[in-house]
Amino acid sequence: MKPVISFENVDKYYNDRKVLSSLSFTVNNHEVVGLLGPSGVGKTTILKLVAGLESASRGKVQVSAEKKGYVFQEPRLFPWKTALENITLPLKAYGKSNKEAEKKAKDYLETMGLAEFRDYYPAQLSGGMKQRVSIARAFAMEPDVLLLDEPFSALDIKLKNEIMEMFARCLAQQPMTVLYISHSPEEIAKIAGRTLMMSKEGELQEI
Repeated sequence: MKPVISFENVDKYYNDRKVLSSLSFTVNNHEVVGLLGPSGVGKTTILKLVAGLESASRGKVQVSAEKKGYVFQEPRLFPWKTALENITLPLKAYGKSNKEAEKKAKDYLETMGLAEFRDYYPAQLSGGMKQRVSIARAFAMEPDVLLLDEPFSALDIKLKNEIMEMFARCLAQQPMTVLYISHSPEEIAKIAGRTLMMSKEGELQEI
């Protein structure tokens, strides 16, 4: 089976600073892979390479996916749009009808426990609620590959566990290829089927 994500001897430089060195790994279809490691080792750079936001300095990055979803550390919602509109807007941009986009947005807001807050603006929502909206938006887009950049790191433990459980339910209903980065082994263990550890030297090993 051909991998959905493939890195082959990838180097990445920012000016004279090498961030990634001879990095090679694969992620298969519908596999949930966690990427663990300390700050500054290039985890976010890997996600940007997969998303097409950056290019490798050397080596080959191949991603067999037409549509990619990205959930950042902060929600990145449009402040002038309601929770519902923050989800329907990109769906319409991808060709969904108003009716179809609204139904899908409502369904995922309900799954994330936000049905009664769909007409609230981001300023009226808590940090955890805003992050749930961003996760609902990512799933509503039905991406082939979902990239998660420490989306739960700013939440308290109780809220983090609640949202991770919701995320796991969404993933069970809608399997997809996921690359998830974190500093927390506990988070990775709850979500990922396979975990890769990055060292400060840029080495990658499965644990």
